[in-house]
Amino acid sequence: MKILDRYIIRNVLGTFLFIIIGIQVLSIVIDITQRMHRLENNQGSIKEALIRYYPFWSIWLANTFSPIAIFLSVIFFTSRLNQNSEITAILGSGISFKRITIPYLISSSIIGLFSFTINYSFLPLANKRKNKFHYQYLLSSRYKNKYENYKTISTQISKNEYIFIRNFSKKKNIGQECVYQKFNGKKLVYILKSKNIFWSKKYRIYILYDYSETYIRKNKDLFLRGIYRKIYFPLSPEELLPEEYTAETMTIPELKKFIEIEKKRGSKNINIHLNEYYQRTSLPFSTFIFTILGLSISSRKKIGSTENNLIIGIILAFLYIFFIEITKVYSSKDYFPSYLSIWLPNGIFGMITILLYWNRNLI
Repeated sequence: MKILDRYIIRNVLGTFLFIIIGIQVLSIVIDITQRMHRLENNQGSIKEALIRYYPFWSIWLANTFSPIAIFLSVIFFTSRLNQNSEITAILGSGISFKRITIPYLISSSIIGLFSFTINYSFLPLANKRKNKFHYQYLLSSRYKNKYENYKTISTQISKNEYIFIRNFSKKKNIGQECVYQKFNGKKLVYILKSKNIFWSKKYRIYILYDYSETYIRKNKDLFLRGIYRKIYFPLSPEELLPEEYTAETMTIPELKKFIEIEKKRGSKNINIHLNEYYQRTSLPFSTFIFTILGLSISSRKKIGSTENNLIIGIILAFLYIFFIEITKVYSSKDYFPSYLSIWLPNGIFGMITILLYWNRNLI
């Protein structure tokens, strides 16, 4: 590797670390200021938050904003080179613009690979810790009541099985008036009812109290009653009543299995989970797009001012974030497929990048 390559890689990665750490520190300070009253209202403390929440929140934040951070770092560093006429000198020495691109791509590969590893390995664990603290200490009173209140379960748990539970509490793991039905094709063959149901998290089974069973037969139905019975259903309360952000806490194999279950149940939130699945790959890939886009913008002599380039970069970064959030919202409402909502922003910005890079390469 030549001296020029090492120089570019070192500065791009150094600037990236400076920006991403700056974003984290600034975001944590702002977030603590805004949520301090919620911590106090829920008997939490800033010390607990700094130990049990913000380290994991920082991993999520750094990973989410890594494409934007590499974009801004490339613009900042390359604009300085351009202002000092170093780009002109490098090109004048016979080195092509395509050759200059290589160390930038190496830098984005390092960051993209790191982001990919976090997405597939560490991020689910970090999100699990982050969300656990968030639900316990950082929910507003309105959402806390909604989260802790009793909810009705009415869902299909397999091809031929349905379950209905009135007033189930995930906090207490208890519910009332459970009805379980089993079909053979379109024919109802079994009904199980109970006045109360309890989920044993330790043994991962349901316990029914004051139950009755009905076996529906051709000649004569069979009725049974009892006080107490253990039963296994293929889904836990977390799967029967998944939180909106539950997909964040799952590894890719767990997420794929969960999505298949949700598809069989006919879940209305399936695209929210699919968005998380596709974003695990699309986000690291976007670092390549933003690296080349930043290089194409900031290496042009006409707009070589660092300030101007940073303003353009910030505007484009916000447009990208706004665009991807809008497409995710439309996807969650089933206006178009999930994979399209996640990859469409990358596709559009990718085409813009190709056009700008091609134009810059011709100069």
